[in-house]
Amino acid sequence: MAEQKRDFLDDIIDISQDFKAIQNPLSGIANALTGADEPEPTWNPADYKIRPRANVIPCTTCKSKDRATCDRCVRICPVDAISIDGNSIEILDTCIKCGLCVETCPSECYSVADLAPRKLYDRIAGAAMSHETCYVTCTRTIDRLPENNEVILPCVGAVPAEVWASVMADYDNVFVYLPLGICDDCPTATGEETYTDAIGRAETWCGFGLGLEVYESDLTHEPNRAWQRKEFVDNITQAGERLLGQSRVVTAARRVTQQIQAHSSQLNGIARTLDAAVGTTNAKRQRRVLLDRRKLLMGALQKHPDMAEAIDLYEPVCDPDLCTLCGECEHVCPTRAIELTPEGRWTCEASFCCQCGACLHVCPTKALEPEFTDASELVIPDSTNGA
Repeated sequence: MAEQKRDFLDDIIDISQDFKAIQNPLSGIANALTGADEPEPTWNPADYKIRPRANVIPCTTCKSKDRATCDRCVRICPVDAISIDGNSIEILDTCIKCGLCVETCPSECYSVADLAPRKLYDRIAGAAMSHETCYVTCTRTIDRLPENNEVILPCVGAVPAEVWASVMADYDNVFVYLPLGICDDCPTATGEETYTDAIGRAETWCGFGLGLEVYESDLTHEPNRAWQRKEFVDNITQAGERLLGQSRVVTAARRVTQQIQAHSSQLNGIARTLDAAVGTTNAKRQRRVLLDRRKLLMGALQKHPDMAEAIDLYEPVCDPDLCTLCGECEHVCPTRAIELTPEGRWTCEASFCCQCGACLHVCPTKALEPEFTDASELVIPDSTNGA
């Protein structure tokens, strides 16, 4: 990145930051005299690891009562802490809170607040907007408090391909930071394969590679210069408006928040438009579910429709000569994308399909086959995409 020339405003910003650092030099002495010592924040990897919660309702294995329907979470767990039996999912105390089950479940059965697809996007996007470079890394790579442009995860493998693609499509300053050999002796033994696959798919979809850093000495933590200048000017404007009794203030920090909120509104608008196009419920008045990771992918396609050519999506297609309309596929579908109409017709709304493959597994007559679908069908016309 070409270095920009400094000007008088940059000098003023540096002076103001130095002044903030020295404006209360006796605070430590005062706290010691009064006994009001403030605890210093310390680095604790456990702060970034939360035990996932499981929701049996969208679980295709729980729906079908057949363990062979889907066992991705069981296979991905590096410590065999997940057990599915009948209509229940048990996460054992041996769970190391790596988050891989959250990434691998196609129907989003497992949840951790900070690892939700839209929350992941917001965290990475916020750092990418406010700094020259954003780094996504795991708790094993540092032994210090993270910088504001470092997004710390229990494992980089917890990020789905759809999140990577959405971030890469919007920001070109996002890197993965993983020192050489860091995954070799990691307890999350399945993490490296997981993030390699997810990032590889995202790179294929976007048509370019994701940045990688392997040496901590190469990390930079410079705020985005344009963002920093806007923040300084906005703070001055805010102070002036307060003196004048005005309340309309938009600081740079709020601007980042507003951009993230605008992105969220766009995704919600996509869902509303899709609901209006195909209906919010199926024939049995069951609400269809548009998963967050699918919303993110559709949001990226709205802004970058050329990505559709490289996206590998498939949907089930039905052979009417083999189909008995037994309804097993409809019952097991976690997003209710599949529907048997009152007229006895089999349909599938591709936009809602999460590609879990459960319908293919449970069909007793093997009437369903996967077929690649044109991802451009996921692009909602701008004229109807109200946010």
